[in-house]
Amino acid sequence: MLNYKEELKRITNILLDPEDNYKVLYDTIDDMSKLFTQACALDSNDEENRGDIYLPTGKAIGTVWAAMCVKELLRTKRFIKGLFLAIQASLDKFKCRPIHILYAGTGPFATLAMPMTTLFADNEISFTFLEINEKSIDFLKQTVTVFEAEGYIKDIVKCDATTYKVGKENPVHILLTETMNNALQKEPQVAITMNLAPQLVEGGLLIPQNIIVEAGLLNYKKNMERMTKGCTDKYYHSIKTIFELNQESIKDYYSSDLENDKYSFPEVEVQIPEDIIDEEFKQLNLFTTIQVYGDEVLTNWQCSLNLPQKIMYFDNKDSFVERLKFKYELNQKPGF
Repeated sequence: MLNYKEELKRITNILLDPEDNYKVLYDTIDDMSKLFTQACALDSNDEENRGDIYLPTGKAIGTVWAAMCVKELLRTKRFIKGLFLAIQASLDKFKCRPIHILYAGTGPFATLAMPMTTLFADNEISFTFLEINEKSIDFLKQTVTVFEAEGYIKDIVKCDATTYKVGKENPVHILLTETMNNALQKEPQVAITMNLAPQLVEGGLLIPQNIIVEAGLLNYKKNMERMTKGCTDKYYHSIKTIFELNQESIKDYYSSDLENDKYSFPEVEVQIPEDIIDEEFKQLNLFTTIQVYGDEVLTNWQCSLNLPQKIMYFDNKDSFVERLKFKYELNQKPGF
């Protein structure tokens, strides 16, 4: 009979390996996905498990789509390793036990939390899970039971994480939320972070630690050669960072003076260098870099969260635009 917790512990230890052996990683992530799916008996063909939820601040993806995120190799590895390192740092930093982790947007598996229950004792760490999708919560409760993690869970709360208030009796040491898309579009990562990060205890940690969106120019030909032939020629030119999401930046974005919106995001002007357009760097994109924690970083093309978002293509001199201004907006379809 399969011991779910022992199998997850085996998988987790492989994912913590500092080396990226892609054959091993592929097999391990495949095992992890199957293990979670079997544990909660998730039927990916059931239409009830596929529905997205649309919020005033972005889309909360359906249960099946949330479950599929685990299959992205480097994304899952980097986030699990980053959370592991953040927990270690918090155990060193804070005297209280257990360290309380608020996990917003768990999906059906609480993919990043369950591995931690195989590495740390329940008197070292505890979790509060926030999830808005009722179907995901049903599967999540089954997941917790199968992996014998009940002792780690303070609460499972059905709520909109963009408005959730942390009780003073349950101070939070780590905020974990992976509710994003590339270039911070469509999903509520920014709104959730803006709401919950200020509620961390002093010195608390945010995961991901930093998200950087920059404007840059892509050389389409050199990028294709990089992907198909492994060429190492420079394939994109960074122009300017237009947005960062971290504990320091959100202090600048928050404003209590605005009547209708408590967030004020900067308008950033980008100057397009005409000389590099002549060198075939003609596609303007937004590039996303995610510092999960410390040296655990996801960058261009490493997962769906790092796919460049195309803005425009300068096919000739007549189509060239010298300057652009970008501003992030929070609404039902957030983005720049």
